Amino acid sequence: MDAELQFTIEGTVKGHTLFSLVCQTIGLREHWYFGLKFLDKISNEWTWLQMNRTILSQPIQIQSSIISSKRPESPNSTDNLKPHLLRSPPTSPSTSTLSLPLSSSSASGGQQSINILELYFVVKFYPEEITNELIQDITRHLFYLQVKQDILNMDIYCPPDTAAHLASLALQAKFGDYDQITSSSESLNLESEALLPLSCFQKVELSRSDWFDRIIALWRTHASLAREESEMAYLKHAQDLDMFGLSFFEISKMQGGNKSNLSSQQQQSDQSSIATELWLGIDSLGIRFYKKNKLRPEVFFSWSDIKSVTAHDKKVILNMTGDKNATFAFYSGKSSVSKEILDLATGNHELYMKRRREQSIEIQQMRYFEEQQQKEKHRTFARERQLRLQAEKERDEIGRKFDEYQQQMKDIHDTLLKYQEAAELLARKAHISSEEARLQAEKALEIETQLERCKYEISRNEEEKRLYARQISECEQIISTLVNDSVKSNTAYYSCRCGEISLLSSTIEQRRKEAEELKIEVAKWRVAEAAAREKLLSITQLNQSIAVTNAAAQAQQNLVQSSSSPRALSPPPYRPILRNQESNQSDERALLIEKQSKQAQLALQLQDLKNVIQSKKIEQRQTFLDKAYEENLAVGDNKYSTIQKASSGTASKRMAMLQDL
Repeated sequence: MDAELQFTIEGTVKGHTLFSLVCQTIGLREHWYFGLKFLDKISNEWTWLQMNRTILSQPIQIQSSIISSKRPESPNSTDNLKPHLLRSPPTSPSTSTLSLPLSSSSASGGQQSINILELYFVVKFYPEEITNELIQDITRHLFYLQVKQDILNMDIYCPPDTAAHLASLALQAKFGDYDQITSSSESLNLESEALLPLSCFQKVELSRSDWFDRIIALWRTHASLAREESEMAYLKHAQDLDMFGLSFFEISKMQGGNKSNLSSQQQQSDQSSIATELWLGIDSLGIRFYKKNKLRPEVFFSWSDIKSVTAHDKKVILNMTGDKNATFAFYSGKSSVSKEILDLATGNHELYMKRRREQSIEIQQMRYFEEQQQKEKHRTFARERQLRLQAEKERDEIGRKFDEYQQQMKDIHDTLLKYQEAAELLARKAHISSEEARLQAEKALEIETQLERCKYEISRNEEEKRLYARQISECEQIISTLVNDSVKSNTAYYSCRCGEISLLSSTIEQRRKEAEELKIEVAKWRVAEAAAREKLLSITQLNQSIAVTNAAAQAQQNLVQSSSSPRALSPPPYRPILRNQESNQSDERALLIEKQSKQAQLALQLQDLKNVIQSKKIEQRQTFLDKAYEENLAVGDNKYSTIQKASSGTASKRMAMLQDL
């Protein structure tokens, strides 16, 4: 839809023929909302194409170009198609929009001259309730593109928090769910997207990254909204803006008091006051008159209050119902502006009356076919949503089981590491125990060697003891023999032996002392032998305990090896996934709860954004419209309450109030 179309037509065709060709090309049946605009070559202003006049009879700028007839170019060639956003007509001729190059050609020699006319297909009339009156998807999409561009161009005043909310809906309509975009391999670059009006960056001290972060947070609350639903939600919120659907013109009560018109699709001025001038606003509900600002109308006349509108040169006259003399005349800057006011007033009045009559067969058919298509879309969407939810449940279940298996494998791995650490510790202990056993065995061997040496010394001492005892007994026998012989022997012999006896007695006394010392030494060796036997017994018991410990360590190692084998790591048995057979009622209840939670989350985020904007706004850069919006917000006024106040009282009272302005 947001593209450039090219047609080859004759210059003598009328405007409604070209308009019908455009509507048929894009498949639009609700054509009464739209029109074609062009740049007037005389006044250099944007003007609506007259449907009952020929194309060339209107002041359209013509661009001529010459191409070779040897290489004819198809009027529907895709090489010249350039994508553009459908938007309000640009304020300068260089700005590009949805364009319709019109050509009339004449052959001359080997070359062909083509006259190109550039027209813009834009919204001309707005419905009273945009979310209910628009029937076709293509119509809603074109309105969405038009309104979005008007907001971005600041032709419609939009507060920063509402602009951020609308930007999140625009992202949902263009890209879909944020989580699906980020989970896929696609890269999202918001820097290249036109999301907010320039005033949001100028009047609020927030960086672009902060704006984008908050818009993304709002975007995530619109998950599962289809493109059509997102665009409809965008239009639903946008139609509550004060300047939505309004065409503004600057008027004066006296002729010559004004030089130019201020169209909402051309300029957005923030003038605080004008001496005698007023602003005239025309929309689907009626005509409004503004004096202080364009957010609060002073007087409002519904189309049911207006009988007719006439225009003569720069003068426009409103004729009210019920009283012939109830008229109000005002002047515009140019006669072309008066004609445009008359055209918009007539068209809006016709649509106003048409909506209050019985619907035509064409409208009924369109609504019927659209309802059937919507039902089919809803069924398809519900079926796809059910399949997607089921697939997500299966994916979550598989993910949960995978996490469980991962946790089990991790636990088994941790247990295996603990067993390996325990086995290594037992191996080190076994090695230490074996070293201690070897040392104890060496000590036992040394003690046994000492014990044998002690036994040998004891046996030798016993032999020496027996030898000494035998010598003592021999000495005693000799002494007794000598004593007996001494009686019989003579004194000479006794004296002779006396020395020998004394010598022998001293020897015997010495031998006795040696025997006593040997007895003491033997007693000591016997005590050492008993201690050695006790130590040998303790070493034997220690060796037995070491053998038992080694046997236990070997058994533990065998257990670790058996637990670390592949058989012990077998995963738990597979359990098939059981699909939940939920009823439609439970699904609807779950969807309702989810929707309510998203709405609550969205409300909290918007309130937080309002608080941040209030604390970060730059007071020096606040315009007159910003201050007027803050005043309306402080007293609790909105678009509809201001209209109700401006339409209070009878038509004559409002006429008198308008005269006083």
